Amino acid sequence: MRVVQHWTPLSQLERTPEPGVWLMFDKSRRIAIVRVVTVRGRRLLRSVTYDQDPEKRVLIGYFPEDALRLAAECTWSEYVRAVGPPTSNRR
Repeated sequence: MRVVQHWTPLSQLERTPEPGVWLMFDKSRRIAIVRVVTVRGRRLLRSVTYDQDPEKRVLIGYFPEDALRLAAECTWSEYVRAVGPPTSNRR
């Protein structure tokens, strides 16, 4: 039996050993960090662009804690808008 995996922005997220933290990749290139944060007592997902220097990371947005798919889709969309066609998306 052959299983076909469909590409989605969510499939580009990789959970890290740190609880509540995911990295987004375009092939092997790290492009964003999505992490659970608490803002004014509410748990949210915060997405930022990736840079080795945390000071150079740019906020993409905040999303409801249970909306990882939405966070991934918006993060991917911002990445494509900023850098052009991705290498991971082979539709």
